[in-house]
Amino acid sequence: MKKYILLFLGALLFCMVGCKKGASYGDAIYVTGTLSSNNIRFLVDGQSSIGLTVSSTAKAETDIKVKMKLAPELLDQFNASTGRNCQLPPTGSYSLDGSEVVIEAGKAVSTQIGVTANSEQLKEGVSYCVPVSINSVEGGDWDILESSRTAYLMLTKIITVKVASLSNGSSFDIPSFKGEDSPVWALNQMTIEIKTKPTNFGSTMNINPIMGSHESLLLRFGDGSSIPSNKLNFAKVSIGTNYHPDNKPHYETTLNQTFEANTWYHIAVVYDGSKVKFYVNGELEAEKDTQGGQINLAMSYGGHSWDDTFAIGRGYGHNWYYTGCVSECRVWNVARSITELQDGVCYVDPTSKGLVAYWRFDGETQEDGSVLDVTGHGYNAVPYGTVQWVDNQKCPF
Repeated sequence: MKKYILLFLGALLFCMVGCKKGASYGDAIYVTGTLSSNNIRFLVDGQSSIGLTVSSTAKAETDIKVKMKLAPELLDQFNASTGRNCQLPPTGSYSLDGSEVVIEAGKAVSTQIGVTANSEQLKEGVSYCVPVSINSVEGGDWDILESSRTAYLMLTKIITVKVASLSNGSSFDIPSFKGEDSPVWALNQMTIEIKTKPTNFGSTMNINPIMGSHESLLLRFGDGSSIPSNKLNFAKVSIGTNYHPDNKPHYETTLNQTFEANTWYHIAVVYDGSKVKFYVNGELEAEKDTQGGQINLAMSYGGHSWDDTFAIGRGYGHNWYYTGCVSECRVWNVARSITELQDGVCYVDPTSKGLVAYWRFDGETQEDGSVLDVTGHGYNAVPYGTVQWVDNQKCPF
């Protein structure tokens, strides 16, 4: 028994020494709000400012002076580690309003330092980032918490646009998506995304079809029977080797969260050839492993007619309709990453690799009333019924 006790005490002593060597017990300074993520969202509308502070892990006994600086040299490393493609804002479009903050004695949070930016010099759809770092600390024996030394301000230019408002049986068809020569007939990878604001869910078990191909892959609120009309349902998510949706495995998914009327959401589905993932506002909400194969957005429900195929604002022919606003609708033949989805809520480059079709729904229409596919591929969205246009909608939300 004594032998085992000695072994236990020896192991305990080894662990205590090893743990002490591996940890820092000193008090530290860090940029406030960066313990879980270094990214701080900064929405820029005209001349805009955001305040930064630093925090200490214990109250200061004397005043602590913390020097701050812009750190553009860190941007390449940030892009490489996050998979982003951020740029510095143009010279003269942003500034750090000072160089020092103070944590006063008896406190654990500093005075503010401001970062100012002007949206007039920022381009729509470009992801900007400004790294701001702690440079040095004076007063007391304080470490700098390296993982939270730098805040990466993610600048997004707020834009004001028109959006399409669908109600009373109005919707959009994509005639050039029909047929076996369709660009969405058999996709090995895929992303579909849309920015939408439901304005009326209707009765408890109503169906509000937002976008897609019934029922190969249809984004909708409710299902008319068991799923409430304020829950987001993806039906039927048919993926497999056979071209017909009814003969493929289904990965239908309903999200647990409830959605609010008159609130903007960015919704996306991504299929990478292995997994299918479901996103809301740039956050992964659900994912499923698949057996692989292709997804077909050009064909729909069994015994289909071509009226059942890909549309925006309707499902199952012209039987179900959406009530709400739509904007920034895109179809891709590649799997978009989570950072690409987050950075592209309001706009993407129409020449982006893998972008099949892109309808902005910003009020600009062709002579025949159709909405231009801004990729130049010619897959214009043709209105059905009377579409209304709503002014002064902000993006991001």
